Formats: sequence, C-alpha cells, structure tokens
Amino acid sequence: MTDVSSSAWRTAYISALFQTDAATMALKIENARAAILERLNSSIEISGLEHEAIETARIRLATLKVASVEVVKPAPLTGDTPG
Repeated sequence: MTDVSSSAWRTAYISALFQTDAATMALKIENARAAILERLNSSIEISGLEHEAIETARIRLATLKVASVEVVKPAPLTGDTPG
C-alpha cells in the first residue's frame, strides 16, 4: 500500500463521514464509494490491512446512507381532542 493510492478514498470517506449538510451528504457518500471502487480496481497492490479498512468504510457508508434518510414526521392533528 502506498500513501498516495489509499489517500484518495480515505479523504473522500472522511469527507462523507463528517458531512453535516443533508443536502450534500448523498453526493459525498457517492464520491466516497466511487473512490473506493477506483482503488479496488487500481493496479497497485492492496494490503490486507487496507482491504479491511475498505470493507469497514463500505459498511459504514451504507449505514450512513440509510441513517441520512430524513424521517417525515406527521403533522399534529388539529381539532377537538379528548380531554
């Protein structure tokens, strides 16, 4: 593993992980996934440790994507309520 070959996906992953703006989170997640895929398809050897880090990142990105889905809360009911 070289620092240069692993830094692109790691940088994209960290950027997605710390994204707080819901409007850009999906884009950051997709950028990180694309960077990981590019690393996996590169001709530079991937060490076992980096492979493990990539798999962990993929799982966390999937979780982050699911967690970032905004839950729509129902509007409060109006009118008479039992009291």
